[in-house]
Amino acid sequence: MRKLMLAFSLMVMTSSASAAQVTIDEDYMQTMEDRQKSLTKNIGVQNAQGANEDLKELEDMFGEVAEYYVAKGNAKDAVDWSNESKDLSIAIEKYVAAKDYDNATISATTLAKTCKACHRVYKKDKEKK
Repeated sequence: MRKLMLAFSLMVMTSSASAAQVTIDEDYMQTMEDRQKSLTKNIGVQNAQGANEDLKELEDMFGEVAEYYVAKGNAKDAVDWSNESKDLSIAIEKYVAAKDYDNATISATTLAKTCKACHRVYKKDKEKK
């Protein structure tokens, strides 16, 4: 029983540590921005494979950004924007699969605007420190 309790405690500590390790810095955000630009280009030339690679990466990254701001606390709007961006990525993936590049383009534009809305608030916060 004692070993089971120790194993459970280690699992809890490990999962807490990994969530806390998600760090959002300038390089990370630049990588996200580069991926978003690549996505826009891939949609524009109707490159489904390239768009899907970008989308998979972006979906994971938006999930990590949401985790970061949940752990940070007092940033509900950042969490909401991250989740909205992940949902937009999933929608774009469906449009690309259906070869509906017009709606994929519209959603990618909305995605870029959502990113910029978050940056206006949180990038300025970082610059003040």
